[in-house]
Amino acid sequence: MISAITPATAVSPQISAPKLISFSKDTSTKQTLLYCCSMAAFLTGLVVGILGIYCYYWAHSSTDPRLPLGSPKPTKKPHIIFILADDLGWSDVSFHGSSQIPTPNIDSLANEGVILNSFYAQYMCTPSRAALLTGKYPTRVGLQHYVLGALEPRGLDLTVKLLPQYLQDAGYKTHMVGKWHLGMYRREMTPLFRGFDSFFGFYSGNNDYYNYTPTAKFPPGYVKFDLWDNLEPGWKYIGQYATELFTEKAVDRILSHNPEDPFFLYLPQIAPHWASFAEPIQAPQKYVDRFPHITHEGRRKYAGSIAALDDSVGQVIAALKSKGMYENSIVVFSSDNGGSGFENAFDDLPAAHASNWPLRGAKTSQWEGGLRVTACIASPLLEKPKRVSNQLFHITDWFTTFLRLAGIGKPNEIDGYDIWDSISRDRPSPRTEILHQIDPVWKEYALRWNQYKLVIGSYTNASGYRIDQWYSEEDGFDPTFFDSTAKGAITCEDLETAQRIPCAYTEEPCLYDIHNDPCEYRNIAADKPDIVGLLMVKLNEYNRTALPSDRLPADPRAQASLTQGLCQPWSP
Repeated sequence: MISAITPATAVSPQISAPKLISFSKDTSTKQTLLYCCSMAAFLTGLVVGILGIYCYYWAHSSTDPRLPLGSPKPTKKPHIIFILADDLGWSDVSFHGSSQIPTPNIDSLANEGVILNSFYAQYMCTPSRAALLTGKYPTRVGLQHYVLGALEPRGLDLTVKLLPQYLQDAGYKTHMVGKWHLGMYRREMTPLFRGFDSFFGFYSGNNDYYNYTPTAKFPPGYVKFDLWDNLEPGWKYIGQYATELFTEKAVDRILSHNPEDPFFLYLPQIAPHWASFAEPIQAPQKYVDRFPHITHEGRRKYAGSIAALDDSVGQVIAALKSKGMYENSIVVFSSDNGGSGFENAFDDLPAAHASNWPLRGAKTSQWEGGLRVTACIASPLLEKPKRVSNQLFHITDWFTTFLRLAGIGKPNEIDGYDIWDSISRDRPSPRTEILHQIDPVWKEYALRWNQYKLVIGSYTNASGYRIDQWYSEEDGFDPTFFDSTAKGAITCEDLETAQRIPCAYTEEPCLYDIHNDPCEYRNIAADKPDIVGLLMVKLNEYNRTALPSDRLPADPRAQASLTQGLCQPWSP
């Protein structure tokens, strides 16, 4: 047990009162004048000293009294650009060590900025997006279970103020291009009514990259067109490849912006998320042709979709530089969750071809492969760039960090931390724990505390399949493509020869030391029952404030015949 630290007793120096000089009738006029001059000089020095101290603290404090002493006070509020990939795997960028799919533009961001190698999101799309825009764990807004279906009459709580709304209050011009996936059955739930000045993209969770009509998991009579230019359907864009189209619109927002105004661009790209059962991965042949060395057709097409995403990142950065905005910009690139690979097909979903190797699990799981995501930040404003950070961060932290940079204090009941000093100056992270999941529907619970991670339960589909293994590419892991010395590489013991300590996680808690066992080979719960007990107490505390979360059946009012064939709000 750690003993309480007794505060040191403050010692006040004893200062004796100065003796007063008394004037007698014998005091000469010269002495009196000399004394008065001395006192005037003393008082002048005292006033100057006090003013100096006041000016020092004024210069080193924020203009906003809610912000901590030492908060940055830039001459201009920084432009914030957040690029969110969809289902990108850990091993699908080359700065993590795999050269199978070169990502030069994303790598350039990572190498010029800070690679965030212990950055965590949630396990699926909706929970992560809710966490990013609210700064709250999904359990606080009832969106922790699965994802929002486009036909469900529910969405992100309208009483919760979102990141772009705060930024609007701070004078930012706010734009969104890409995937929403936070509910749309009511008009007030869509981006233009949640803090964005403009919106170009789609509301649902998946889409066709060319005809913008999602079909996977949509029952007959509910298949609808889903592409929006603000409040107008984007029929004229049918046939244009989604990743390129979203990039074009994002670049247009940058080039038409007045650099004197602070700018927020949220660019949640569609890539490399699967498209449909008929054609799971969609990419123009010009991108696919870059990867003749990948023999598996699905993985090769998947690489093509990532190449388009990588080109997009390069074009966004080029636009910022050409507009003269980059020097005052902060650019974040991240995935919303772990990659979705061939294991996805076991859960009656289109087969994707991501790789989270060497991490365990994938999207929809509470293992590292589902939660630990590709992330980096680049900015000329970083004080210590060109390095790897292994400090603990979570997707909610961007909310609080961006508010600080915009000159806004942290609101109440926010789970995100201000991590700017940790990223920019390499200071210790204020975060020591992450609530990964509390989901009584799937009976999944997971919590990270310091280096330890507690896992209880695992989703099991109708056929009894669980996403709990170590998945490489379909044609096998090829070590010739892997550079273990890469800045962002994670290496683990060989899966076949490593000592593994299994755990019956559907029956008892499992504990892993992520610092020393990032691939979750060894359950150490039996060796550290005190840590297990502590984390169980913490989980129960979080559970006290967790809201119910479950899916709702398709609303009959959402049928295509009643909504003009459009994926649009249907309820007043």
